[in-house]
Amino acid sequence: MKIRKVLTSITFRYIARYVMALSATVFLLLAFLYGYFSYTYFSELSASIVDELDTIELVYRGQSIPGVEQYIDDRLAINEIDPLYYLVSDAQGNKVAGNLPVSPRYREFSGGWMGFQIDLLEWGGSTEAEFLARAITLDEGFRAVVAGNYADAVEKTELVFRTLFRAMIATLILGLTGGFISASATLDRIERLKSELSTVIRGGPGQRLQLGRELGSVRELAVMMNDILDQMELLMQGVRSVSDNIAHDLRTPLTRMRNHLSQLRSDLETASKADVDSIIEECDELLTSFNALLRISALEAGSALSGGADIELGALLRDVVELYEPVAEERGIDIRFECHQVYYCKGEIDLLFQMFANLVDNAVKYTPSQGSVELRLQTRPAQNDVPGMHSIIIADSGAGIPPAERKNVFRRFYRVEASRGEKPGHGLGLSLVQAIVHYHRGGIELGSNNPGLLVRVKLPQL
Repeated sequence: MKIRKVLTSITFRYIARYVMALSATVFLLLAFLYGYFSYTYFSELSASIVDELDTIELVYRGQSIPGVEQYIDDRLAINEIDPLYYLVSDAQGNKVAGNLPVSPRYREFSGGWMGFQIDLLEWGGSTEAEFLARAITLDEGFRAVVAGNYADAVEKTELVFRTLFRAMIATLILGLTGGFISASATLDRIERLKSELSTVIRGGPGQRLQLGRELGSVRELAVMMNDILDQMELLMQGVRSVSDNIAHDLRTPLTRMRNHLSQLRSDLETASKADVDSIIEECDELLTSFNALLRISALEAGSALSGGADIELGALLRDVVELYEPVAEERGIDIRFECHQVYYCKGEIDLLFQMFANLVDNAVKYTPSQGSVELRLQTRPAQNDVPGMHSIIIADSGAGIPPAERKNVFRRFYRVEASRGEKPGHGLGLSLVQAIVHYHRGGIELGSNNPGLLVRVKLPQL
C-alpha cells in the first residue's frame, strides 16, 4: 500500500518525468554521436581511398606498372596505422601487385564504390561487407583497387554506443530509484505531520507540532501551522472568556433573585406561590444552562484526560438505566440493557455518568409511548497499531434526527426545529456530551435506528 502511495505521489511523478526527459536527452545525444562518428570515419576513409587511387594513377603514368608495384610494396611496408589494401590486375584478371585476392565478391554501390565481406553502414541501412573499396582503370587494361578495412572503426563506434546506452539505462534506474527514495522520505514526513496534526486535533488547542526532526519547507510549513494554532487559541480563549464572563455575571444575580423569591414565597398565599414557583423554575433552567456552559468551557479549555480511575462500564450503565427506569415505565417505554462481561475504561466517573445520563434522558424524552430504548456494550480488541475501543450504543424508537442535522446538534444552543416547541431544553446537552467524550479521548457518532436515533459512543480500552 505504501509503495502505491509513493508511486502516485507528486514528488515521485515529478522526478520520474525529469528522469524520463534526461534519458531521452541522453538517447538523442547517443544517436547523434553514433551518427557523427560513423559519418566522420567513412568520410575520412573515402577521402584516403580516393587520394590513394589518384597517387597510383600518377605513379603509373610516370613509372608504369613496375613503379606502381614498388609504390604498393613501400606503402604496405610502412602503413601500419589504419592500413589500406591494394590489388592491381592485368587485362586477363591476373594479379600483378597488392595484398587483396584477385576475385573477391564485390558489391557495387553508387558513385563507383564497392564492398565485400563486411557489414557496411550506410544512411539507408547496412550492407554485408568487410571492406570499402574503389577501383580505377589504367592503360593497357590494368585495373587498380584500393580498399579500407573499417572493422576497428565499427567496433569503436559500437563501444561508444554501448557505453552511452548503459549510461542512459543507469541514469534511468538510478534516477527512478533516487526518486522513489526521495518521494518515500517526503511522504513519511508528510504522514508524520498528518499524525501530529491529528494528535493536536484530538488533544486540544494547547498542543503544537514538533519541529525537532523537520527540515526545509516542511519545517516552515509546521512553523506556519503552529502560528495559526496560536492565533486560533487566542481567538478561542477570547470567545470562551466572553462566554464565561457572561455566564458568571448572570449566574450571580440569578442566584440572588432565586433566593429572594424563595424567601418571598413563604410569606405569600397559595395562589401567589404558584406564580413564584414558575419564576423559580425558570431561574433554575437558566442556572442549569449557565452551569452547562461553564462545564463545557472548562472541558474544552483543559487537555485530554491523562489520569482518571478504572471504571467498570457495565456497572455505570446499569446505574444510569436504573435512574431512568421509573420515568420510562411511567410513559410505557421499555428500557433494556444487557451486559454479560466486564469492561473497563479509564475516566472520571461523574463526567461519564452525566454523559450517559444526558443520552438516556434524550432517548426517553423523544421516544413515544409503547416505544423502546436499548443500551448495548460492545468492544473491539487492539490490532497492530490501532488501539482497542469500547462501543456503547444507545438506540431508541423515536423520530430520530435527519442526517443533515446530525452535525449541527453538537453546536451550543442548537436545537432541531421540529423539537423546539414540543420538548423543553436549552440545546446544550449534546454539546456537553461531545466535550466529555473528547476529554476522554473518545468519539461519538449519530445514525439511524430505523426508526429512531442510534448514538454510538467510543471510549478507549483500559
